[in-house]
Amino acid sequence: MSEVKVYAHRGASGYALENTWNAFIKACEFGVGIELDVQITNDGVVVVYHDDNLRRLTGVNAGIETLAYEEIKELRIGRKWMRNFEHHQMPLAYEVFQWAKKKKIPLNVELKESFAKNSKGPQILAAMLEGMEDIHLSSFNSKLLHDMKKLMPSMEMAWIIKKNEQLSRINEMDWVDSIHLHKRLLAKLFWKDILELDKKVRLYGILGSESLIDQLGPQTVGIITNYPDRVKRKIASTPIG
Repeated sequence: MSEVKVYAHRGASGYALENTWNAFIKACEFGVGIELDVQITNDGVVVVYHDDNLRRLTGVNAGIETLAYEEIKELRIGRKWMRNFEHHQMPLAYEVFQWAKKKKIPLNVELKESFAKNSKGPQILAAMLEGMEDIHLSSFNSKLLHDMKKLMPSMEMAWIIKKNEQLSRINEMDWVDSIHLHKRLLAKLFWKDILELDKKVRLYGILGSESLIDQLGPQTVGIITNYPDRVKRKIASTPIG
């Protein structure tokens, strides 16, 4: 099972606030890849942030695609209900990419819906990713992946599926190279159905104690988790074959 790569979900978000430098540095300490979310502002600046709306972590009730970077760059993100509340600045995607490149950290970059609302978004992101290695793009939005594939034909595109029936559509999408799915969805599927697609698979929602880690199909190439240290230990203890 050594070929299965572990990716820290939004950085090591089980130990640090999601999509922040603290979370990324913690993931680096664990020696794993990083999954992160990218959004684009109204004036074309790509930032690392999960939600389409800023309210949950900043208190500002606004869609990120409706604001210019100058309007959000001083915002501090955090969870006010946490003890020892700590403010973080929203990372610039370019800085994270260059840091990961220098550290040789594999990346899973998830495109959020703001890119679907910015006609220049795919081109801006493609330019930023030029020359990057060991990276793949993912999205719930298959059209975004299609647009990115046109710009970056050699880049792996991973479709995050929500429903069983989406599997039957993948054969019609020659731009989709792999699929990402939550472990709950896997319980409703058979590995043989996925195997017939001849696509690479990454699972998310994994905590590290699941028995399914011992039973991964041969097409599984990655696990995306908030607790990468636990998953690494579980994989290491699983007999090969």
